[in-house]
Amino acid sequence: MICNECGAKIEGLTRICPHCGQRALVDDELETWSFIADGSEKHKREMPAEIALNAPAPIPTERTAQIDGLERLKDYFVQHSNLYQVVEDLDYIESGMHRPSFVLWALVGGLIAALVYFPLSPFLPHFVWAYYFVLWGAVTSVGYLRAGRRYERRKAEYELLRRHAENDLRMMYNRCADCFLPLAWTPPPRIIRMIDALRSGEISSVDAYMEREAG
Repeated sequence: MICNECGAKIEGLTRICPHCGQRALVDDELETWSFIADGSEKHKREMPAEIALNAPAPIPTERTAQIDGLERLKDYFVQHSNLYQVVEDLDYIESGMHRPSFVLWALVGGLIAALVYFPLSPFLPHFVWAYYFVLWGAVTSVGYLRAGRRYERRKAEYELLRRHAENDLRMMYNRCADCFLPLAWTPPPRIIRMIDALRSGEISSVDAYMEREAG
């Protein structure tokens, strides 16, 4: 027997895990009822707290000092470009995740029920048409419920991965000495565009650039 919570093996016939105190399920119970188990709860419990960001340092007043400071920040943050890429990849994956459609599952359930029921209908009494609708409802409900649980589990998994990735990014940002840019402005490509705009005279200061881009 194994524990549904901590995964530890349990000897004997007890249904209470001596390791964590939760109810244990035998292997066949786990298989049978896994479609209604909320697998996302474990990931939610493991979610770490969000790391607070340091306040940005004051922006240098002189234009030359701003360019020099941006060059220094670019050299630092470019060493950690992979952290930005991980967060961006997780954003992309999460944007492609969608809740299952009950309407779609109703159509699938009706089709599966028809494929099972109609070949058998000649051998069944005419008054058991209700069985078709019972089968339709069962297939739809079980399929939709399993798809929903799978979606919630994957969503929780990626939320946990995202929090770890964002915390890694925040820790890296907090280690940067005298950083006068907010975290959102630290990806190296953004810093490079800011340096080019300052050098070309397109904008007069870091503040002016951020205000223009934000507007």
